[in-house]
Amino acid sequence: MKKATLDATDENILQSIADQIGNRNARILEFIKILDAIEDNRFISLDARWGEGKTFYVRQIEKTLEYQTLKKFGTDDTKIELEEMKPYFANTVLEDIDLENSYFPVYYNAWLYDNHADPLRSLLLVISKKSKKYIDTTRAKKLSNRFGEFLSSFNASVTFPGKSSIQGSIDGEKATNSLKNVDILEEVKTAEEIREEVKRILDEAIVEQAQKLVIFIDELDRCRPNYALEMLERIKHYFDDDRIIFVVSVNKEQLIHTISNYYGTGFDSTGYLNKFFDLDAHLPELQTYDTEISVINQSQHFLIRIANELVRYFKLSRRDFLIYREKINNLESCQVINDYSREGTIASLFVPLLIILDMKNVEEKRKFLNGESRYLEIMKMTTEGRNLYENFYNPYKELEKEERMENGYERFKVAYNFLFGNAEKEEVSEVRLEIDRSLKEKILECCGQMSINS
Repeated sequence: MKKATLDATDENILQSIADQIGNRNARILEFIKILDAIEDNRFISLDARWGEGKTFYVRQIEKTLEYQTLKKFGTDDTKIELEEMKPYFANTVLEDIDLENSYFPVYYNAWLYDNHADPLRSLLLVISKKSKKYIDTTRAKKLSNRFGEFLSSFNASVTFPGKSSIQGSIDGEKATNSLKNVDILEEVKTAEEIREEVKRILDEAIVEQAQKLVIFIDELDRCRPNYALEMLERIKHYFDDDRIIFVVSVNKEQLIHTISNYYGTGFDSTGYLNKFFDLDAHLPELQTYDTEISVINQSQHFLIRIANELVRYFKLSRRDFLIYREKINNLESCQVINDYSREGTIASLFVPLLIILDMKNVEEKRKFLNGESRYLEIMKMTTEGRNLYENFYNPYKELEKEERMENGYERFKVAYNFLFGNAEKEEVSEVRLEIDRSLKEKILECCGQMSINS
């Protein structure tokens, strides 16, 4: 079985450009043109929910910039790589781009480095490694030596002014006490020395072949709160250079929530975050975003309709949708789910609901398995939920549409309480359901194929 989503490997990124997935190539070109028009140091936020494709998008931009620079200034060492990249850009709008500047793009996955003591050092390490594509051997060796000297002399415990001021705004007394034994002038001097050393390292990395450095910071909102905040403070404080542009792909809502948890609810998290960014951008939507699960098994129409209703209700991200669709499609062989029996109809609601709760809300999944779920009532407020209740095995055909729906809903509640709650067999018999408790195990067995822990 293949994964529902693709990893952001170099090959997959390049192939997505060649395939022009979601017609995003035009938006990539537009974004690059915006970068090329920037004349000074800028910090750009690229905002989108988790799972919407931020990583793919920034890496597509990174690879496009890399291709354009290597094509123009490539060395003998990069010839093979350039030839391998050419077929992916051929016949796309990204094949030839008329740019004012050449670019040295760096992709930094912050989540991979958040166990490091200081984000500044790990970021400079990534820059140093990537620079070998753009500078000659002599320069590369000089840069490596410069970086080594920096690491040996850099004091990770240095507290730069930005951090102190933030803490002070949260708790003035604590900040004042913590600074009693600190030589402020020495601290500022040290910070300035670090800034100058960072500039010298960048001077070695940014050369004529790559006039501008574009650094893509990704997955920052998944990092430890202190690491994420220190990263923002570090890059703002030490990378004040007109040759550098930062693009930070982030779920701003989630990061604001993280900041609030870290500094307390009284802290202006939104204002604090916004001070770092000069421009705000939003991830362009995929124009071919498939949001519907198609019927595979012709006896499982109810299953598919409920599954699609749940996609809409939970507003699944692109990544979550692909994963959920794969899990639902794998239910084709689960015979207990069908449109033609009372047990099959019940399973058509319970199975897709359990699967999506396992993805989005494990606590609610636990409540469902313990007979405490509120989701049967929630489904009554959805189009497909109401349709399922209305058409559930119902001996009262003479009832009006709304009455049939309510009657079906009550029968579903009895079934749910019998399988997962404390209802007795007599209650089931009273509403003529004639289902067996073994249905619970059959439902869990179907869900177990999807790695749901009961």
